[in-house]
Amino acid sequence: MSRLEQRALIAYVNSFKLPRRVTAFEQLSDGKALMEVMNSIDPTHFKSATTRSGPSTSSPSSDNWVLKMNTLKRLYRLLLSYPLPPPHPQTLAVTSLPDPAFSTIAKSPTTGDGLRGLAQICRMCLAVGVWANGNDKVIARIQQLEEGIMAGLMKSIEGVMSTLPASEEQEPSNESPEKTSAPLTPPPSDLVAERDRLLQENDELRARCEEMSQQFSDMSSKLDEVRERDEAIAGESSRLETPTAPSVLRSSQTATIEMDALRSDLARAEENLAHTEADLDKQTSVVSDLMRMVEDLKIKAAEAAKLKDQLDEYRHTAERLQKSENVIEKYKKKLEESAGLRRELRSLEQENAALVDANANLEVELRKSGTSRTLADSHKAQISILESKADQQAAEIVEMTAQLESARAQLADVIRAHEQDLEEIQIQQERTRELELSANGTHAVQRTDSSGDLLDGDTTLEDELEIDADGELEAGETKAHLRARIRALQRELTSAKSASDDSNKVTALETMLQEVTRSRDRYQADYVEAHRLSLTLQASLERIRSGKDGDSTQTAIALQQKLDEVIEEREVLLKSQTEAKAEIEQLEKSLRSAQRDLSLVDKDQQDMLAALKEDVQIQTKELDSQVLEFREQVATLKEKDRLHLEEVKRLLVEKADLQSAGIDQRDIALTREKQFGELRATLASSGVSADVQSQMIELHERNTRLSGEIRDLGDKLQRAKAFIRNQDALFRAEHTARASGGDFEEAQRSYEGQIETLKSDLHKARQNAEAIEKRYALEQQLMLSAWHDLGSRTVREHINAAGSAIRSRGAPKPLPNGWLGRQRRYMDEASFSR
Repeated sequence: MSRLEQRALIAYVNSFKLPRRVTAFEQLSDGKALMEVMNSIDPTHFKSATTRSGPSTSSPSSDNWVLKMNTLKRLYRLLLSYPLPPPHPQTLAVTSLPDPAFSTIAKSPTTGDGLRGLAQICRMCLAVGVWANGNDKVIARIQQLEEGIMAGLMKSIEGVMSTLPASEEQEPSNESPEKTSAPLTPPPSDLVAERDRLLQENDELRARCEEMSQQFSDMSSKLDEVRERDEAIAGESSRLETPTAPSVLRSSQTATIEMDALRSDLARAEENLAHTEADLDKQTSVVSDLMRMVEDLKIKAAEAAKLKDQLDEYRHTAERLQKSENVIEKYKKKLEESAGLRRELRSLEQENAALVDANANLEVELRKSGTSRTLADSHKAQISILESKADQQAAEIVEMTAQLESARAQLADVIRAHEQDLEEIQIQQERTRELELSANGTHAVQRTDSSGDLLDGDTTLEDELEIDADGELEAGETKAHLRARIRALQRELTSAKSASDDSNKVTALETMLQEVTRSRDRYQADYVEAHRLSLTLQASLERIRSGKDGDSTQTAIALQQKLDEVIEEREVLLKSQTEAKAEIEQLEKSLRSAQRDLSLVDKDQQDMLAALKEDVQIQTKELDSQVLEFREQVATLKEKDRLHLEEVKRLLVEKADLQSAGIDQRDIALTREKQFGELRATLASSGVSADVQSQMIELHERNTRLSGEIRDLGDKLQRAKAFIRNQDALFRAEHTARASGGDFEEAQRSYEGQIETLKSDLHKARQNAEAIEKRYALEQQLMLSAWHDLGSRTVREHINAAGSAIRSRGAPKPLPNGWLGRQRRYMDEASFSR
């Protein structure tokens, strides 16, 4: 288990604001902190464990490893039996992990088995908190932590998921196709495992380096001691002068032996020092290489974490969109239901108001009609008589209408016969006039006049026909026949004109028909195009919903279409509102007529109206409560709709950003292609062979790629330098803090002195407060005694005034004026009053 994961789990536990803050991972071995965390997540399931264990973590029994082991076992059993929601396994009992070593965790949590077992329990607590019902608070707490801590927690959750069986880990879901397209979390990364291994090796190498530096310092100190001792021995041998030669020889021999031994020790120490320095250089180079590798891996891990976070964000966005679509569908259904309920509510309110008005009017009318019962009966009789008369008049009107129709038909026939008779009379008159004219011999004059008129140009059609018919009179035809022919020709002329007008109308209708046909064809083409577009949009929407197409533009179009549908539904609701208003008006009219009818209700129906009024009031109250609930639901729906619109706007902005990024990349690709085209054209114009051209283009492309990598490496180098500078500043700050340890102790002593002085001041203030309280009590007692003296004096005066008659026989006893006498008198009066 890495230190990052330990730090992440500690931060996760501390985010629940426990009574005692956890500072080391071994403090979780008692299981109380984890039990408090799980109790805050689900108090129902973990209630018994928390009540038995108690909230205090500083009790003397917390050091007993048996109690710790029992607490851990109880927590582990509760974790395995905790029910999880459907996307996850039912419980964690299906995991392939072995049971942790509870005794090892309770006794020695710093060992390898203890750390592994404790980490397993912490991971399971984290997984249950994230997967449980109502996990929004836990996820919000995790999102408030740092990115590195979030990555460590994700790794812990992945470790728990990797131990679950495949059938339990990935269950089929029918809610959304996007959920089955990708797992909830990606598999653990090999890069993170390699980084943890390198960090562990780095820690081990640092520990070895520290041990070697300690050995080097010890050997250097031993070497200094040996040198000092050698110098001391040499000085002592020079100072000492022995009288005998054998003793001098012995001392010189011993000194030589010791010097040889010291030289050999010194040589061995120098050899060890050289070996140590060589090993230290090697380890330093290895550590520097590992540090560079760690920095590179950290950068890659950060990038991987960012990509993973982006993937999670996209996945969450898709899930939220799917959920929002489902919510929109539900809200549509609810809106439809609420619209129907609102219509019914409005109609019921209007009916209620109309009934209330009718009830009031009825009460008024009933009060009025109480004294005019006979008048109402007479009115009823009159109404029945009038109705019978009206029925009779209606029957008579029907009969007269039929007679009028028949008279009109007869009149039309008479008019037609009259016209025919008039025509015959005119014909007979013309014949008689012609006969008279023929008898008088005026035919030649009429002919010359008619020919002169014809030459003048002022003749009519009848005159021309008369002139043309002069030659035909010889055949036995009269002018009457000619006039009949004239009328026939005029009728034919009018029919021809009407036919020409009909032909014009026909041509106009034909042109209109052609225009209508063209507009119909155009509308059909538009309809076919719109239908095809709707089919393509529906197919794209289905692909987006099924997760086969990830184009954000189509998502935006689908959302826009959804908004258009909502607007259309709103318009339909408005239309239905207008229709409902029209229906309300009709109902009001019918209610007015019913009110007029109800004005004739007898007095025996007052009880029924009263009961109806009570029922209407009860229904009105119920409907008012339902109206309030519906208004609250509408307010919540409006708020959710606003949030959904904001989410849509944010997605549209992200889509625009992605499109701009895609346009930039496309521009870069186009510029690169343009450069390659210019390079090819230049090489082709210079007469270079095709192989050389391809090699040069490959070199140019490789050069551009390497230059981009160099820029990236330069950026990474700058970031690494900044990180090194930050680490150096932290090390220096730590060193200065260690160096200023004496100042801290001095400040601590000064603070302790200040605390002592504050304690003494507090003690003095308490003593002063006690003295003041005692003085106030004494003053209160004195005031009470003075008030008691005043009361006793008043009582004494009343007693003396009341018993003056009794004591009138003897001489009055003088009152004592001394202090002792007054005190004695007060005591007697006090005993008397008791």
